[in-house]
Amino acid sequence: MDAGAGIKGAAGGAAGGALVGAVAGDAGKGAGIGAITGTLRARRAAREAEQQAAQSARTQAQAQGSQQASTFRKAMVACLQARGYTVQ
Repeated sequence: MDAGAGIKGAAGGAAGGALVGAVAGDAGKGAGIGAITGTLRARRAAREAEQQAAQSARTQAQAQGSQQASTFRKAMVACLQARGYTVQ
């Protein structure tokens, strides 16, 4: 997870919260709530991105493993057929 994701989210949330808080009459309180909310959203987004990257890596590894198994089988069949064996 990106260490700066929480800080960036907090800054954005604080700015938005300050605007909302200013309208409601307490910009400081709004900024505090916005900072917490922004931090949580940014961390969640970073965690989801990390999970998606891990899933993509697993999928790619499985595809590569399947490709290697297929290549090995083709080579084994060719070798056995060259020696006179019948392979289905």
